[in-house]
Amino acid sequence: MPRSPFAPLVGLILLSLASAAVVLTLALTQPWMGISFAQGAGDVPTVAGRVTGGPATGLQPGDRLVALTGPGDGARIALGPLDTVEEPDNLPDVAAMRSLFDHLGQVDRALRDAADGGALAVEVQRDGATLSLDITPEPNRPLGDLPGVFWVQLAVGLCGVWLGGWVLAIRGREPAAGYLAFAGVGLMASSHAAALYSTRELALPDTVFALASAINTGGALAFGIGMICLFLVYPVRYLPRWAPLIPIAVFGTWAVLSVLRLTVTTTMTIHLPVLVEMIGILFAAAGQVFATRGNPHARAALRWFGLSVAIGAGSFVGLIAMPQAMGLSPQISQGHAFALFLIIYAGLALGVARFRLFDLEFYAFRILFYAGGVAVLLLLDAALVYLVAMERIPAFSISLLLVAFLYLPARDLLARALGGRRTLSTEELFDLVSGVVLAPRGDRQRQRLHDLLERLFQPLEIADAPGPVSEPMLSGGGAVLDVPGIDTIAATRMHWANRGRRLFSPRDVQRVNAVLQMAAQFIERRRAYEAGAEEERRRINRDMHDNIGVQLLGALHSHDSGRKDALIRQTLTDLREIVSAPAGEAPRLTDLLGDLRAEISEHLAAADVRLDWTEAAMPDEPVAPHVANSVRAVLREGTSNILRHALATSARVDISVVPAARGQQRLVVSMTDDGVGPAAADTPRPGGGGNGLRNLRQRTEARGGSFSVGPGPDGRGTVIRSELSLDRAASDVRALRDAGE
Repeated sequence: MPRSPFAPLVGLILLSLASAAVVLTLALTQPWMGISFAQGAGDVPTVAGRVTGGPATGLQPGDRLVALTGPGDGARIALGPLDTVEEPDNLPDVAAMRSLFDHLGQVDRALRDAADGGALAVEVQRDGATLSLDITPEPNRPLGDLPGVFWVQLAVGLCGVWLGGWVLAIRGREPAAGYLAFAGVGLMASSHAAALYSTRELALPDTVFALASAINTGGALAFGIGMICLFLVYPVRYLPRWAPLIPIAVFGTWAVLSVLRLTVTTTMTIHLPVLVEMIGILFAAAGQVFATRGNPHARAALRWFGLSVAIGAGSFVGLIAMPQAMGLSPQISQGHAFALFLIIYAGLALGVARFRLFDLEFYAFRILFYAGGVAVLLLLDAALVYLVAMERIPAFSISLLLVAFLYLPARDLLARALGGRRTLSTEELFDLVSGVVLAPRGDRQRQRLHDLLERLFQPLEIADAPGPVSEPMLSGGGAVLDVPGIDTIAATRMHWANRGRRLFSPRDVQRVNAVLQMAAQFIERRRAYEAGAEEERRRINRDMHDNIGVQLLGALHSHDSGRKDALIRQTLTDLREIVSAPAGEAPRLTDLLGDLRAEISEHLAAADVRLDWTEAAMPDEPVAPHVANSVRAVLREGTSNILRHALATSARVDISVVPAARGQQRLVVSMTDDGVGPAAADTPRPGGGGNGLRNLRQRTEARGGSFSVGPGPDGRGTVIRSELSLDRAASDVRALRDAGE
């Protein structure tokens, strides 16, 4: 049965919880006096504070504890400055460490004897006088008395193991995951052991203290071994497979000697091996910088290391190492400094897990720049306070102004330089996208799109996507970005951004979406323009067919040269109106019908066709251009059909206004002849006709009217009937007038 990939994670979680439980139990089962000591306050422990109502009610802040006498053998135990030391690794040699453990073991036994029954005699110096006070310690330390730094170190150990277990669960077959989990166990051992002895009230049993110190040393060296081996294989393996065995053998042997305290000095026990390990980590990481050239995936993962080391190690140097080098007290306790190592470890864990590597560039630069601003502010403030001897408030104000006016602008320039790409302005992007949409379809349009993507992302390769793409999509952990097709261009696939130096990110997807939205707007406008142009061409074609044709036909049938010239001049005028489609003064309905009656009468009279014109009372108001054109088209097309096809001897025109729904009015125009009868309205005639009636139907129905063609009342001849809305025409006229004003 295959093992679950989460089994290592569960095992490491149980291990870490067991370690935390042991440390917590040992911390709470120590005798408790309810006092805290000032670090580095003198040659003997000095009281910094006491718990109200605690066992040490007689002590006061500032009291100096000179010696203790327990109720057991009654031996006096002198106290010294090393009794409250936070980290025994700072002692000069192993012998001094053992002496401290033995001494504090005696203090612990005296405290336990007093807690079991009796009193602890405490020799105190207060205001130059020596006092003797009796204290009865509590057998157990209250949970609430454990300081915050204890919980910080406990949490660092838990998080280190859990992160390592998480990576091991999802990347269990990769050596890097194993080394990272090993380093997490080392970090847990070191921090949990330090949590026990660095937050003690005064003493611990000598065996517990010695064992915890040895575990702390072994855990620190194990953490270094894991880190060195990690960077020998992660993100890429650039040395032979046996290379990690070298640091394991060298530092593993050194760790055994250090844990067993077989070395002489603490420098050889912990300081030198840790220093050598740190150098080894830096060399191994530097090798990765060269090994990952041309591999954006690996380089993106490696950037997590740069970010985590810059933040974690930089903070440790600024808060711990630099103040000590300047002879100042560290800004935080050494116990809190474990959290800085957790920053490094967490960054490495995320990198090894390859967790959203494509998001790294944005967050890495942003975090680094913010951290850089804080670092510059603190350095300037420290320089003005300690070097120029300026007061803190003015120094901080000046530092803040310098950061605001110098660092922030420089940060933006640095971001653009490190980003390796120039951000396009809105105008530039507008021009590039419009160039793609408006380019001739085909290879030219595809090349314009490739040029646009090149300017935006500088991809290592641009090619057609293997299939349709509905929306921008990242794949390959950010190595590939698929772009949907634009207009007639097929979907596109891009590989590696910035010439292969970075991965694509969700921010790149947002930029592609912005381009697609802009292109869609351009395409919609272009199509609307093309549709409008096509509709205008059709309108001109219909108007020329419906209006110009009958004019020319009338001129053709006229035997009077003067009338022929007048008809041709009128035709040219109508042609100019059709082409230009002027939106000037609209004709009045009565004037329009009068002109048409005279025109059609002349055309029919020239062909010996009698006209009977019947016109009801018409509203004396302007009509919209499309209504006027429609009325002209109906009467002229009807006249043209009579002259060309009907073989009629008479024609009748009836024009009236009828009420419609909602108080509107409709203009009804009908033309009847006594000829041979109608043909199908949409069937071409042998003489080339037929399109005129079809055009009339289309233009009338497009305006919300109705159009029909049928036989006459007695079955002979043809009736053409059209209805148009006059109220709509009146509103169009008002709109035209308002636009003109």
